[in-house]
Amino acid sequence: MNIQKCLEFDVILNEVQEYCAFSLSKSLLRETEISYDPLIIELNSRRASEALALCVHEGSVPMYGMKDLREALQASEKGSLLSAADMVDIIRFLQGCHAVISYGKSHSEIPHPALDELFHSMTDEHPLLNQLCRCIDDYGEVLDSASPLLRSIRADLLKVEREITSAAGRFMAAHSDSVVDSIVSTRGMRTVILVKAADKNIYGGMVHGESASGQASYIEPGMLVPLNNSKEELQSQEREEVARILRELSGEISKRAVYLLANLETCALLDTIFAKASWGKDRDGCTPELTQDRHLAIVKARHPLIDPAKVVVNTYHLEAPRTTLLITGPNTGGKTVSMKIIGLFTLLSYVGIPIPCESAVIPYFDRVFADIGDNQSVSESLSSFSAHIQAQAEICREATPDSLVLADEIGSGTDPIEGESLAIAILNELRARKCMTVATTHYSRLKAYGKRHEDIALATVQFDMKTLMPTYHYMEGLTGQSNALEVASRYGLPDKIVNYARVLKKQARSEADELIDRLEIQMNENAARQEQLDKALRENEEIEKQLMRERTRLEAEKDRWLAKRDQKASAYLEGIRREADELMKELREEKENIRYHEAIEKRRQLNRILQNEEPAEEKPADKDPRYAAGDIVELRANDAVCRIIRIGRKDIIVELNGREMHVKPAQIRPSLKTLPKKKEESRRTFHGVDLSASVSGECNLIGKRVEEAMEILDAYLDQARLHRLPSVRIIHGDGTGALRKAVHSRLEKDKTVKEYRLGMPQEGGTGATVVVFR
Repeated sequence: MNIQKCLEFDVILNEVQEYCAFSLSKSLLRETEISYDPLIIELNSRRASEALALCVHEGSVPMYGMKDLREALQASEKGSLLSAADMVDIIRFLQGCHAVISYGKSHSEIPHPALDELFHSMTDEHPLLNQLCRCIDDYGEVLDSASPLLRSIRADLLKVEREITSAAGRFMAAHSDSVVDSIVSTRGMRTVILVKAADKNIYGGMVHGESASGQASYIEPGMLVPLNNSKEELQSQEREEVARILRELSGEISKRAVYLLANLETCALLDTIFAKASWGKDRDGCTPELTQDRHLAIVKARHPLIDPAKVVVNTYHLEAPRTTLLITGPNTGGKTVSMKIIGLFTLLSYVGIPIPCESAVIPYFDRVFADIGDNQSVSESLSSFSAHIQAQAEICREATPDSLVLADEIGSGTDPIEGESLAIAILNELRARKCMTVATTHYSRLKAYGKRHEDIALATVQFDMKTLMPTYHYMEGLTGQSNALEVASRYGLPDKIVNYARVLKKQARSEADELIDRLEIQMNENAARQEQLDKALRENEEIEKQLMRERTRLEAEKDRWLAKRDQKASAYLEGIRREADELMKELREEKENIRYHEAIEKRRQLNRILQNEEPAEEKPADKDPRYAAGDIVELRANDAVCRIIRIGRKDIIVELNGREMHVKPAQIRPSLKTLPKKKEESRRTFHGVDLSASVSGECNLIGKRVEEAMEILDAYLDQARLHRLPSVRIIHGDGTGALRKAVHSRLEKDKTVKEYRLGMPQEGGTGATVVVFR
């Protein structure tokens, strides 16, 4: 069986093909062959992982101007003359190669050693590109700059054309009574004038034909003959020089043709790699972990050919000592889809296509076998059963302990008793061979068979008994029912027939079978209830998060309003103080009692306001239900994020930038932000710190002028030293570099600075400077 076709691998390739930039890479992708060589699989996986990371963070590799130029380059390699149009394509190709090489060099912050092998193998043909651009324009015309001779010829040609235009104008002005049309025409690249037919022979020169009516003739007067001759001669010289230039350029391209062909093949390979990565990125895919162990795990898988709005996410797992996965469940319930996902994701991983799931572990297999669908053939006299047996016979002959076998409805297509027996015998053979097997079945004996053996993992796809519709949810550890009678009743089969079928079914089953069925139904119902509970729990958690976010937002909004209120109150009090002080000053200076009562009144008013200012009552820290050790909170004063270490009787101890601080509950608020995990370090504890003056661990100077930035920097460094911060980060950005130079110059002169350096990638890179104090 064609493994790629039955798993719809070829359909995925057609989708990926749409992401390719030009025909050669599309052709290369269509010819993809699945290799089971671990070295090739690993290389494909590493390239896919690196390309996916680059696509996510930087976008796909640029392939502008790429075209399949193999025919032109191979002809050039043999010495053939290339046309100007071919050279335009080569110019665009060389520009595209330069863009590809630059892409590989410019994203060093995202490691991509496997792709670097391809980027570094390309040659940047700058000299050839410059030479071609100097000679050929974007429209395939040879430029005057191609050679001094061509420039001179075209200058002379332009001069002659101007003389022809002037001479023709003078002729038409002098013989306006004979001239039929005032527009100058050309015949055979020679300039002619349309005159009355009766006058065609009176001006000398040559006659070039008559008009459609026969009443006018095109003539080349004698005064234009030598000028037209000069023009033809110059045009001939121009064609010869252009041909010489094209021959010279073709020779230069011929010298580099082997390198250009290699670049073309590399670009096609890179295009296919990034097309696969782009396909995976759009489907939120990942590259799996590859392992030599018999361990297969695909977490939250989504079949890529099912509508994303309708696809059901499932997780698949098979690990030693279990080597066989037996999936049961209703018709159209998703058994085959689950099996196809396992096989398809394996093939996609092997050829370097990211798989749409959260994470995955895929073993190295030496081959994937599949017996899926109905392969009956009239021309080959194969029934459905015969086709299955033929495929299963090949599997039993060739499968090894390192193979993956996919068997859909194993043993079906014949008498149920014989089919069950045959299926058990085939599974016994595959188990004896130790190959990893995924099989689907409806047979009850196979379900009982699976329960008796520890190396067989059982799973089912759920069926909603209320709606009598499959849910497509995959569940491990359970076996499912076919529910054929319920489905038949739903679709209109008469109740008399369905009821009689139920009687026959019951007669054919033992009491143990009935108990197993009831147990499985109960287990499925419990699993469904558990899923509903999990869903409700997730919804409640999301609601709790939303409420927490809203509460945090309201707390921050409250702090802003309180800050504005305090600011206005402070300004008001300060105004009263200044006014009172001014009155008292005037009284002292004038030594008069005229306005003394006004000053006394102002002072009384000020005292009353000050006496009314009382600190808000705070709850003891140990009675505040909002906080617990380990919670992430924010300081109200400056929005700094910190972690609660422990809660004391009167205050709360938090960790901020490696320091312990004692704060009141009113000085903090809950936060949804997270803190990075750090290695355990010794902490210093500060008591009685005024958090209204707490210092952040970084200072942002972006957007400031140098003079303004230096003032802010000096003030910030003073505060950082005052609060004994061991190190800080100055954010200055890249820009022109002037701000960075000014910051470094200031730090160089600061004796309290032990050292400073540009930030690491996670610290802001060259746009930030990390300062360590003595």
